[in-house]
Amino acid sequence: MKTELEIAEYRKVIEERLVKTESMDAMKYYQGVLRSLEWVVTGLDV
Repeated sequence: MKTELEIAEYRKVIEERLVKTESMDAMKYYQGVLRSLEWVVTGLDV
């Protein structure tokens, strides 16, 4: 199980990749990763 700090670091990495990517497919993928991460952590679907 990941700690809150590890999850925050992972989220930061994914957000950086999302901002730097030029591919629409990659952008959709990273947005999906962030949505899934949010759902797993909070139980809320964003």
